[in-house]
Amino acid sequence: MNNHNRFLALTLIGWCAVLLPPERASWAAAMKAEVAAIEDGKAALSFAVGCIWGSLKERTLTMTFAARSMRFATICGMLALSILSAAIAGRLVDAHASSALVFGLTSALFAAAAVWSYLRGALALVQTASSMIPLYIVAYAFVSPDAGTAGAWINARLYHALAIEGIVIWAALLTCGIFMLRAETLHHQAHVS
Repeated sequence: MNNHNRFLALTLIGWCAVLLPPERASWAAAMKAEVAAIEDGKAALSFAVGCIWGSLKERTLTMTFAARSMRFATICGMLALSILSAAIAGRLVDAHASSALVFGLTSALFAAAAVWSYLRGALALVQTASSMIPLYIVAYAFVSPDAGTAGAWINARLYHALAIEGIVIWAALLTCGIFMLRAETLHHQAHVS
């Protein structure tokens, strides 16, 4: 049983080396030496579990990890919205062509923003979201029931809701982009100093 616990402890410490950021490689070596020095297998396993917890915390608190995770999540979110809008457009094309066109354009916007953000990074996301928010605000004002311009449209309430959703989604994407830019700036400053 002692050998089994020791094997598990060494396996967990190996995972710590993978989890820890590269600048903490010395921590992984120290953890491995500590596990080797502990004679009791149960105590070594307990120590290794604590090391896993510390490694996860250290990795999560690393800003580059958070920024990369945020970038991945925003790109996946935009692609998901693009696919959803395209599917809705496909279902609406026969029933109501103008609504299908709106959803098709929304799909294209999110797909283009996802690709642009992937290729050009956080700055591209900030630029795209900054230009889309005013566009959706104008659309909101145009389709607002008080404006009178869209009152006769069949789906005026739908377009009004889509404009509000667009403002909220692009504002959230803008916030994510600003966070990613800030994380990149802090990371760059830490390596320059």
